Amino acid sequence: MHMTFTDEDRALLERYIESVLLRFADERYDLRDATKELAETFVQVGRNAFGVMAHMRGIVEAGDDA
Repeated sequence: MHMTFTDEDRALLERYIESVLLRFADERYDLRDATKELAETFVQVGRNAFGVMAHMRGIVEAGDDA
């Protein structure tokens, strides 16, 4: 599996990971949920690059609603 990220994609990836970790720190995700979220996203990378970017964007944009 190989995926090339643009600078914009890389910034989104970093914001996505930060969002998941903040939800874990705020106890909105437990360790299992956070791990499952991150793992599923990496699985999606191998399937569909455009779909995974939309998924990450959705998590970031959900903000405190998640």
